[in-house]
Amino acid sequence: MSVTPNKRLLSLDALRGFDMFWIIGGAGVVGYLAQVVGLPDGWVAAIGKQFTHVEWEGFHFYDLIFPLFVFMSGVTVPYSVLSKKAKGIPVSELQIGTLRRSFLIVLIGFSFSVFKFQWESLRLYQVLWLIGMSYLIGSSVALHVGGWRDRVIVFFSVLLTYNLVLVYMPFPGKGDVITPDNNIAAWLDRNLIKTSLYRGTYDPEGTIRVISAGMLGLLGAMTGTRIKSYGQPETRCAIEMAGAGVGCLLIGWIWSLFFPIIKDLWTPSFVLWAGGWSLLLMSAFYYILDVKGLRWLGFFFVPIGMNAITVYAAQWYLPLEASRDFFFAGLASHIESPAGQQLVLWSGLVAIQWILLYGLYRKKIFLRV
Repeated sequence: MSVTPNKRLLSLDALRGFDMFWIIGGAGVVGYLAQVVGLPDGWVAAIGKQFTHVEWEGFHFYDLIFPLFVFMSGVTVPYSVLSKKAKGIPVSELQIGTLRRSFLIVLIGFSFSVFKFQWESLRLYQVLWLIGMSYLIGSSVALHVGGWRDRVIVFFSVLLTYNLVLVYMPFPGKGDVITPDNNIAAWLDRNLIKTSLYRGTYDPEGTIRVISAGMLGLLGAMTGTRIKSYGQPETRCAIEMAGAGVGCLLIGWIWSLFFPIIKDLWTPSFVLWAGGWSLLLMSAFYYILDVKGLRWLGFFFVPIGMNAITVYAAQWYLPLEASRDFFFAGLASHIESPAGQQLVLWSGLVAIQWILLYGLYRKKIFLRV
């Protein structure tokens, strides 16, 4: 679908592109570049560790990519939904619109396993399932609940309730300790809807996790509302976001002393910790690109961010690695260092995708759902 975008937050498009960069091969580029430039082995190992997911408790940089996208989906709500409410469009009509968008996002994710035509491998609980459902929850709360105080009350009330459910809700076979396989979310993954589960006995994107993820979307909506209220980019807004980010990190850390940061459960401490880092990144991108006007710094990331769903779907639909090898494997073979060869291949993978996305960007072709 070809559209001409209205005035947008450049920082949001660039931050979304920064987020997707790591998915389309950026992690490989940075990881092997660290080896090629000769960083100490300890540094290389530390960087490589940050590009992996924690097994259960804890938080690595790579664990921020998914929740950051959920947060940014919420930031768009004041511009795409609440602005229409202010113009007098009925709330019921806007609610139907959010339902439609959520359904399409979930459907795209479901298609990744449908087109394999292996019915035992059908997977509903996929990344786009959680993004679509969390967007629905976060945008619906923002649509129906007005005022900062009421939204903040909903935010913390839902996280606290979710925490209590994880700890105290009974289910068949409930143990004394929460483990990856033995918790209410994993039990619901196995029993609510029969679908292929990513980890076999549970799915990190499944069932009730969408509730706490929705609060991250709500946090994004509150952030977007504050940004929009300024009219023009202001340093004060960036400072407020940074302060809110530090506050979320502090509350998340305190909460983690009672219930750990666990991405696979989207625990309240994880939501707050991820939300804090998301706010800090949003503040930095907003200040640099929108307030200071250094738009050229977003040049590389914007084409990726403005077609985020397109490039994510391409990871499933298109033979990107085969194209990469066709163009870059020969060049890589002339390099003696294994790390240098991998750097060329990963850089080539990013380059192919970026060139295609830049072409769509220049033609003003953007996939909207």
